[in-house]
Amino acid sequence: MGELKTIISANIPVSIARDLKTKTKGTRSRVITRALKAYLADQEAFNISDVHTRTLLAVLHAREDVSKELKAILLVELNA
Repeated sequence: MGELKTIISANIPVSIARDLKTKTKGTRSRVITRALKAYLADQEAFNISDVHTRTLLAVLHAREDVSKELKAILLVELNA
């Protein structure tokens, strides 16, 4: 016998709901299950501590929402 299933409620864009409406109920469930499994696997697989410090500094330096003062500090560290 297969795994127990439950009904969940989620807010998704109308355009996606429209696209899913053309699929059978079983297909919709399988598509959503695969997407959620992939999303959760990616979430668990990522760990910010795996990213090298220099990479983090470079990414922060490239962001538009970082002040000029902080970018100057980051640049000093990047060039060290």
